[in-house]
Amino acid sequence: MYGLIGKMVATPGNRDTLAGIILNGAGTMPGCLSYVVAKDPRDVDALWITEVWDSAESHKASLSLPRVREAIAKGRPLIASFGDSVTSEPIGGHGLAEAQGAAAIERMNPQGLSTPTGYTHVVSTRGGKTIYIAGQVANDAKGQLVGKGDLAAQTRQVFENLSIALKAAGATFAHVVKANTYMRDASQVAVVREVRSKYQTNELPASTLVEVPRLASPDFLIEIEVIAVV
Repeated sequence: MYGLIGKMVATPGNRDTLAGIILNGAGTMPGCLSYVVAKDPRDVDALWITEVWDSAESHKASLSLPRVREAIAKGRPLIASFGDSVTSEPIGGHGLAEAQGAAAIERMNPQGLSTPTGYTHVVSTRGGKTIYIAGQVANDAKGQLVGKGDLAAQTRQVFENLSIALKAAGATFAHVVKANTYMRDASQVAVVREVRSKYQTNELPASTLVEVPRLASPDFLIEIEVIAVV
């Protein structure tokens, strides 16, 4: 998990208005496990904001949400200054996922299992919404194959398609908990790993790789399906 704690000072007399704008802009944000705005009893103009996210990527993505951008624009004129702030690594607590109806995702690589390459051995979830993404192949938006005979090009198109599908459901690759990869030639997995590392960085899903004799089209070299939880 990824945490943020920060102090915000409103222009004189505008603390309540600023707090209302912030809370209205927060709403439901994918990956947000807890978002608390509190008044500072020692300073009549100060607010403390405590955030817990399933990942830093989810927090970064939230800044592009229309509702959040609107709140930032409305609130900026009412902010006099920013005080202390710190990033943290939350380790648990009551109501983190349940408070927002969001998912709590835990990734583990237990002792006794081999060191994974680009995936996580065990992923558990609690709460949230489960999203199933159908197997994606290297077709573009017009249904045309991208990268005939080129595994790297096809893999990039597959991950671009997965990104579009996840975004449509309010998710990112940080929310993916399981991935199944089907390849015509598993000996070329290093090519897939290289491309995958550009999309899946710190929050790695449980993963299965299967070599198959053919896919829906003889020109498809790879297909990937994922499950995400937000």
